[in-house]
Amino acid sequence: MKNNIIRLFLFLGFQINAQELKKAGSFQLPFKPVTGSIDRQGNLYFASKSGVIEKYDQKGNLLFHYSPQTQAEPSLLEAWQGLRVFVYYSAFQQYLFLNRFLTDSERYDLGRFNLDQFNGLVTLSGDNNLWVFDSNSLTLQKIDLQNGEVLLDNSLLLTLGDKNIQPAFIREYQNLLFISDPIQGTLIFDNLGNYIETISIAKVNFFSFSKDDLIFISEDSLVMIDIYKKTKKEVSLADPSYQSVFMENNQIFALKKRTIDIYKFN
Repeated sequence: MKNNIIRLFLFLGFQINAQELKKAGSFQLPFKPVTGSIDRQGNLYFASKSGVIEKYDQKGNLLFHYSPQTQAEPSLLEAWQGLRVFVYYSAFQQYLFLNRFLTDSERYDLGRFNLDQFNGLVTLSGDNNLWVFDSNSLTLQKIDLQNGEVLLDNSLLLTLGDKNIQPAFIREYQNLLFISDPIQGTLIFDNLGNYIETISIAKVNFFSFSKDDLIFISEDSLVMIDIYKKTKKEVSLADPSYQSVFMENNQIFALKKRTIDIYKFN
C-alpha cells in the first residue's frame, strides 16, 4: 500500500562557502542549557537542568529570569508565540506557561487528559491546543487545552508500520508538525495529523526554523532545508562542537556548552 511507504525528500543540494559567515560576537550563559528557543523578535530563551529559564536579546543582554519553585528539567521550551512561553517536563508529564516577563502559571498534569501510560512529547499547536505524540501506541493526538476534548486522534501504525519512533523534538510550524527521531529522521505531518513524509537525516535531536527553512546541525554543518521547495543548503561551521542553532534576521546563534556565538551572512 502506498500509505505504508515512507516517502523521502529529494534534495537539490548545494554548499554555501563558509567564508560567507562572519562572526559578529558572542556571549556567555550562566549554565549549560538543556533546551532553548527563539521568538519572532529574535529574543533567545534557554533552560537549565534545574529548570531555570532566562531570556536574552540578540546582543546577549539578560532581559528576564525565571526560577521555579520545584526543580525539574524541561524537555521542551517554545517561545514562538512571543507573548507566552510553553514549557514541558516529560519526567513529570507536566507543562506550564510563562508570559513574556517569565512569570509562570500553575503547572498542569497530562493526567487531566486521561492519557494512559503516556510516553512521548507534547507541544503547543498554532490554534492554541496541544499536540501529543505517544511512542507507546504510535498515535498522534490534538487535545483541546480548555476542556480536554480530543480533537484529532490518528493511529500511525499503518503509515509508519513497526518503526520505533522515539521523539527527540517536536514543533509545529506553518501548519505543519515536525517530529525528529535520531534514527528515523524528521517526520512531517499536516495540520490534521496525517503523515506526509520523512526527512531522512539521522542524529537530529533539535531543530529550529527561519522563514521557509528547517534548520539544524548535521555532521559539523549548518543545514537549511526549504520545507516547500525541498532544496538543501549547507554551511560548514568553524567549530564542530556546536550543539544547536537558531536563526533570525540573517543572524545565526550557535550554542556550544555555555557559549552563544553570533554569526552573520556577508
